[in-house]
Amino acid sequence: MKKTILLLALFFLLSPAMAFSEIRLGLLPRLPEQEMIEMFTPLAKYLEKEIGQKVTIVVPKDFDAFTKMAIAGEFDLGYANPYIYVLIKKDVPAAKSLALAAEPKIGTKFKGIIFVRKDKPTKSVKDLRGKKIAFQDPGSAGAYLVQMLMLKQAGISKAEIKPVFVKKRDAVADAVLFGTADAGGIREDDFEKVPNSNEFRVIGTSEWIPNFPLFATKKLDEAVTAKVRAGLLKLKPGTAIAFPVSGPAKLEGFLPVTDKDFDLIRDAARAAEAF
Repeated sequence: MKKTILLLALFFLLSPAMAFSEIRLGLLPRLPEQEMIEMFTPLAKYLEKEIGQKVTIVVPKDFDAFTKMAIAGEFDLGYANPYIYVLIKKDVPAAKSLALAAEPKIGTKFKGIIFVRKDKPTKSVKDLRGKKIAFQDPGSAGAYLVQMLMLKQAGISKAEIKPVFVKKRDAVADAVLFGTADAGGIREDDFEKVPNSNEFRVIGTSEWIPNFPLFATKKLDEAVTAKVRAGLLKLKPGTAIAFPVSGPAKLEGFLPVTDKDFDLIRDAARAAEAF
């Protein structure tokens, strides 16, 4: 009898801790920390209800810190660009993409482009051998990696161009406009947003590449992983449930994804000698 009472006491003492154990959601720091937290708090609160556990947002200091923390299992869920995801998956095969983010206008996929000034004689990607090309960042899927795959497909290796990294989309356009670069690479959906876009001509467009996945790290329990995936897939773009949850993060919702969907990113990263 005493043993039964003791076991019951232990059960009730441990149950609250189990029910409220913390799930850590790591966000790639594309924007300032507080802004990221505000954008994704509705999603975190929604997932708390779906899985019955507290979800705490973690915003690492930079892309490198995010990648290292995800590989080490310092958070349970991650939200990152497709290149960061495949890097993590390479080191940690147990990591799993659960759903793909859908954005207004572009949905769950986007393309990269290469452009030049209208008044330049450059006609195609094949003409860029030996040229200086402006990109945003070495870790950008749509504004560097996929362009490197386009160059490779045109018979041009990384060693045969002069890449210049300028961090910002508009700075890529300025580099091309003012002649400090012969061409520039950005996301296709960003092209109309750059200053003086009417001064440029697109000479190459990539294949479709997947948008940001929300993924589970090696740390997350299988049962919880299944609940998170199911919860995310309830947030179908265009539905009433999705808007208040994903809208603040500038997303329309989430759709199914498989790891094979990221093979093009792996090819692009290899072309950039970054995988």
